Amino acid sequence: MTTPHEHTGPDTDTTPTESGSLRCPECGEPARLVPPREWPLAAFLARPAASHADGTALCPVPGPYGSQPASPVGAPARLTMWQAVRQSWLIHPDWTVEDHLSWLDGEGYDTDLADGDPAEVIGRWLTEHRRTARLSVPPDASGAARVYVVAGGDMVAVFDNPDAAGIQRTVMQAANLDTIASAMTPAQWDTARAVLRAEHPQLVITDVRRDATGGTA
Repeated sequence: MTTPHEHTGPDTDTTPTESGSLRCPECGEPARLVPPREWPLAAFLARPAASHADGTALCPVPGPYGSQPASPVGAPARLTMWQAVRQSWLIHPDWTVEDHLSWLDGEGYDTDLADGDPAEVIGRWLTEHRRTARLSVPPDASGAARVYVVAGGDMVAVFDNPDAAGIQRTVMQAANLDTIASAMTPAQWDTARAVLRAEHPQLVITDVRRDATGGTA
């Protein structure tokens, strides 16, 4: 799971990242730019520049003169706990705090490093994720019905309630789509839909309002 997100602040997890770390490409174990402690082939081959963390040479790979130690490769940066929770929430918006704790433990995160009770901290993060994902609906003193539009990629989805639209936006974001969302009156949507169909015929428009006939373009 690797889609990093920027985040700083008091809730940032203190799990160290591994940006720029090295690993043996054969066994996947951590590597370091330190020659191995023992090198029995010194009479035939120069001592390698890298070794496993325990001081042994990296695993052998085929070379021009037979087997030789592999060259280390970079390891991707590890997501912080906050980033991991946000990413898994985007993919699984129905997960509970317990689900996230179980997943984090399975991925090797030390939840005790959270700033406070892990369940409380993750619950607070999830609440913030849900709050910021909700559509911003302008006040309407008249109480007129609203249409909630979510667009991403080549698809536009239309709803009659903000919660359903928020879920759709979450799904689109999890698919790495650059989404936009807005709320408008039904009349405004009818005008916008006509323009979209005329100027962007490749768009797929899905209207899931209960009183809508739906349709695609």
